Amino acid sequence: MHEAAPGIASDAAVFNWNGRRARWPWEVDPMRHVIAILSLSLAVAGLARAADAPVSPAQWRALDGQAGRPLLLDVRHAEEYRDGHIAGALNIPVEQLASRYGALDVPREREIVVYCKSGRRAAKAQALLESLGYAHVSLLDGSLNAWQQQALPLVREGAAHP
Repeated sequence: MHEAAPGIASDAAVFNWNGRRARWPWEVDPMRHVIAILSLSLAVAGLARAADAPVSPAQWRALDGQAGRPLLLDVRHAEEYRDGHIAGALNIPVEQLASRYGALDVPREREIVVYCKSGRRAAKAQALLESLGYAHVSLLDGSLNAWQQQALPLVREGAAHP
């Protein structure tokens, strides 16, 4: 005679999917465990994808003017920012981000899109923001180099540029 599964009264007859008496909880409904494992795997994959999915310049342009669009963060030096930046970008140099992340003034659940000149500093900023608990940090695909290659507009401050 078999013992009842843990957590099941010994006088209760619990049968598994093939009609035999269950000895363990997973013998009662094995599909429930398969579904739970698949759901957890999809959730983890979704979180990993969200952090790695870059935003193309065209996608960013499509968001222009929309309420609730992500925060655009330029992590280049102030001089580079003045020479030309994407409209609406907030400038915090990557070297200062750890001490000035409070200046972002956004909830940690809000999406942030980060860019620099080539993408190296932006990747460092992305890793730092994620370590600080920001859940949705993406890179601008190709950073400012890609933006300029597509001849998209920049805001320039200071001295006139040709």
